[in-house]
Amino acid sequence: MVARLKSLLGEEGYNQALAPLEQASGLPNPAYWSRDWFELEQERIFRRAWVFAGARAEIPEPGDVKPLDVGGVPVMLVHGSDGQIRAFQNVCRHRGMRLVDEPCHKGTFTCPYHNWTYGLDGALRARPHFHGPGKGDTFKDGGGELLDLIAVRIAEFHGCLFANISGTADPLDIWMQPITDQLAGFDLSAIRWAGKIDFEINSNWKLVYENYMENYHVFALHPRLTEFAPMDIRSPGAWHGNTFANGYRFPAMEAGRGEGLPHYPGLTAEDASRGTWFLTMPHFAVEVFPDQFTVLVAYPEAPNRCHEELHIFLIGDEAATGDRLADARNEVFTMWRDLNNEDISILEGMQNGRRCPGYDGGRLSPHWEGPTQSYSRKIIEMMVAA
Repeated sequence: MVARLKSLLGEEGYNQALAPLEQASGLPNPAYWSRDWFELEQERIFRRAWVFAGARAEIPEPGDVKPLDVGGVPVMLVHGSDGQIRAFQNVCRHRGMRLVDEPCHKGTFTCPYHNWTYGLDGALRARPHFHGPGKGDTFKDGGGELLDLIAVRIAEFHGCLFANISGTADPLDIWMQPITDQLAGFDLSAIRWAGKIDFEINSNWKLVYENYMENYHVFALHPRLTEFAPMDIRSPGAWHGNTFANGYRFPAMEAGRGEGLPHYPGLTAEDASRGTWFLTMPHFAVEVFPDQFTVLVAYPEAPNRCHEELHIFLIGDEAATGDRLADARNEVFTMWRDLNNEDISILEGMQNGRRCPGYDGGRLSPHWEGPTQSYSRKIIEMMVAA
């Protein structure tokens, strides 16, 4: 695999991405434009790691279904009639027809090609006319391993659902331990999903996280954020195992960040003036303020295209859905929408810039971009280790 990666990046590009920070660059251009590199990331990173699949609140009732792609694999989240959340590969076992195209509510899954029918538990129920006209099968207990829907491993973290295609990732609580360790003073059981914002971005998915991690660009791109948390209180952050962490103490709350909405119960005064953000490999990013837990995830769609979702969790039911706090809740959504829109043209400009053959990954700031360079290294390490 190392030889294969070197053949895609070039020997020099591969070595430079792994060099000490003073001599290192970011990943070279093929890591952002090569279809072969993109497919390797899908196979060796996204199909083997825990991938954020959505909020449990997106499928609140039995029969609710959410389709998505995980590492290029069509998957569907299903709220079963027994209340259990399951995930399946989104494919009929007969001829490989995709079963669900949009979020929906179902009592059963019926393949549109030959009307094979499955229960919400994934068990095959019927295959009409399979043995000839009028000679179909019905199944009381499913059709077994070769006929029932293919289950996908799923786990939950405080209302956040994760899928693992390979089934081989460490248990989710171990995967998320660096976040829970650093948020010991935050009662995450209080968070409630308030909704999400979607963005279509014409850039490689990795650029979303390289930009998300580093503080260096804030003064140039985000005037409101700079006023809220000036450059002199910012630091580069650090990696803790598979999780990057950063944060600051902000001088005062504002609408959208701590003001006007309930805070985590029992929060100390110190934590009530704290903004913290994390990135757990490969794509689960979350920002925590005293009034929220906001998830940012980018789903790779092509080397130069990704779909991004911001899932906003607030503290308590009233904050998340109640009428009384609607205006304060809207301030949070507006703040995140505006902040993210400030980044999009930059992400797309960097993607286009990586078509220039003279660009080799850049010269990185020793103060700010050590964690960003480590992210490039971790991408390579995950691909090799898989």
